[in-house]
Amino acid sequence: MKMTNKFGFQISHTVFSLLFVSLLYIANNAVNIDKIAQWFHAGNDIHYTALAAYLILGWCLFLIFFLLLAHPWTIKPLAIVLLFLSAAATYFIDKYNVAIDRSMVMNTVHTDATEVTGLLSAQMLPYLVLLAVIPAIIVLKLDIRFQRSGKYLLKSLGLMALAFVIGMSALYAKFDSISQAVNLSRKYVVHTLVPVNFIRSSISATSRTLEPYFKQHKEPVVFNGKVTRQDDLVVVLAIGETSRQKNFALYGYGKNTNPVLSQIDGLAVLDGKARIGSTLYALPEILEKNDIKLPLATSSVGIDTACYVNYSLYDNCDAVGEIEPTECGHDGVCYDEDVIPLLKDNLASYQQGYRFVVLHLGGGSHGPSYSDRYPPEFQIFKPMCTDADVVNQCTLEQIYNSYDNTILYVDYVVGKIIDTLEQSGAPYVFIYLSDHGESLLENGRIFHGMPPGIPLPPEQRDIPLLVKSSVPIEITEKDAYWQQDVYDTVLDLFCIESETFDKQDSFIRKVR
Repeated sequence: MKMTNKFGFQISHTVFSLLFVSLLYIANNAVNIDKIAQWFHAGNDIHYTALAAYLILGWCLFLIFFLLLAHPWTIKPLAIVLLFLSAAATYFIDKYNVAIDRSMVMNTVHTDATEVTGLLSAQMLPYLVLLAVIPAIIVLKLDIRFQRSGKYLLKSLGLMALAFVIGMSALYAKFDSISQAVNLSRKYVVHTLVPVNFIRSSISATSRTLEPYFKQHKEPVVFNGKVTRQDDLVVVLAIGETSRQKNFALYGYGKNTNPVLSQIDGLAVLDGKARIGSTLYALPEILEKNDIKLPLATSSVGIDTACYVNYSLYDNCDAVGEIEPTECGHDGVCYDEDVIPLLKDNLASYQQGYRFVVLHLGGGSHGPSYSDRYPPEFQIFKPMCTDADVVNQCTLEQIYNSYDNTILYVDYVVGKIIDTLEQSGAPYVFIYLSDHGESLLENGRIFHGMPPGIPLPPEQRDIPLLVKSSVPIEITEKDAYWQQDVYDTVLDLFCIESETFDKQDSFIRKVR
């Protein structure tokens, strides 16, 4: 940096980018650092190394974003826009304790002038002056120099690569603590980190707004397959949420968490395995192969297909659409059992042929508030943890009891589904598995999810996989049954042949 003949300084774009990103990031987040730090606990103290790793990660992501858009004709307008948006975000977080998420961004876009005026006050002026106006004047006065296109772009790319390496190193070094803070705060630490919060949320809001447009113009996926043999069979695939083998009595757990399922004759208990500890990415492990969703495959060959959900399957059932419960039996609160009447109505119309039903029992055993996942009458194991901050406000016994009650409820729901199938009289094969498991402070981990390249720990990897059938079947003996095998198993049960189908991966065959 050096003085120019006129007022101001000359500064290279890389130095400016580093200084601007650092000063904006530090100044704005210093105002609300207590709101972020409170979620990084180490006993009664703040886990400072984890907090530092999280802040470094956020800084690196912001730097990458800025460098990506910082060019000779955009760098000053971009910087000024970020200054004013960051100042506004910091003010509203500080004054109203809001979280800047996608819904907040979309609400802001649709807010009229009257509502905006009502939110503004003289208290906002210091934030705007100190965090936006004065810095913006300085930015305007600076002479930001760029080298020839090739050189400045290479410098930007190099700096972005370095920031990526540093950010990922910080994430991997303290992943468990960062993941814990994100989950305990229900992503509040993400929605409070300026300007990462409104950048992330704006991208998400834009993506959500444009999604229908891209779907309309997207080439339809075509499934080339055929049914080689007609038969009478209903296949019901129930996908649970965050339930792990370790707490199922069926797998040897000490507590009687499976009083219903343990009494069902002919229930096959298999060693299920998951690869990914996130519902968004775990569902395609079960329901997608070669970019073809399983409901699309079955419906494309003329099989009556339906998806009944408590919590969305995301886009995995777009071919036939999702149906949610409209009447929920606990004062309007929906639980997983409320998809069963939908299944019952579906089975009432069954006469013959193939039929496929996907159930998403999306309540399951998801944390951090395990007690929200089951009705009050399933609060059997006590004392329970009712605080979302399970790590600092609850004992290990309370955490386990609350989680075990979710398994007790899963047992009830899955048992009721099987009973519904039995009462229908339809020939069926029923498969239940979870999307992934859950860590309950094993090796200091809580909840679920691991960064790319690191395999899931056993408590997240080992999932229940249950099979019940009213028709003669053969189950292939394997050391482990991976989620991806379910896709081929369903195609095999329906005698569907296609390029997508791999018979070797199927583990259930109907005895003809």
